[in-house]
Amino acid sequence: MGDSDADPETMPLSRLLAVAGHVVAIRWQRFMGGYGLTPHGLAVLASLEHGSALTQRELARRCGVAPSTLNHTVDHLTRSGWVERGRDAADRRLVRLALTETGRRHLRQVQEAADRQIEPMLDHLAPSDEPAVRRFLLETVTRFQEMDEDHSTVLGYPL
Repeated sequence: MGDSDADPETMPLSRLLAVAGHVVAIRWQRFMGGYGLTPHGLAVLASLEHGSALTQRELARRCGVAPSTLNHTVDHLTRSGWVERGRDAADRRLVRLALTETGRRHLRQVQEAADRQIEPMLDHLAPSDEPAVRRFLLETVTRFQEMDEDHSTVLGYPL
């Protein structure tokens, strides 16, 4: 790494993107913690919001993590009453996870709070620049996902 890596004006774009992602991730983690969630917890709720009940393996794939990584998260979400476990009707060996109505309301509350508290932090972006920034970020996510063996999604949001 050269001296230019320390200067945000000249550091490589990949490094600046990593720094920006880290700063945003920290802010999101603090925000979600106020709602009893982690990034994985939010990803689970968001993944279950738009679909049928999923196995933990299916859910982990959507969230881009190993199934064992979600054990603690799913236990917490179940204890909180936001997710419920149930046996698959066709294959009793499978346990499916589903969003409860309480979980759906909680997710909506978190999303509305994010719109009020997080989105305004991006008000420095000119509306005319948003499409270009959005395209750049989506293409970057897609390219990095394609480098992964399983082409996983990012935090429950398939692209």
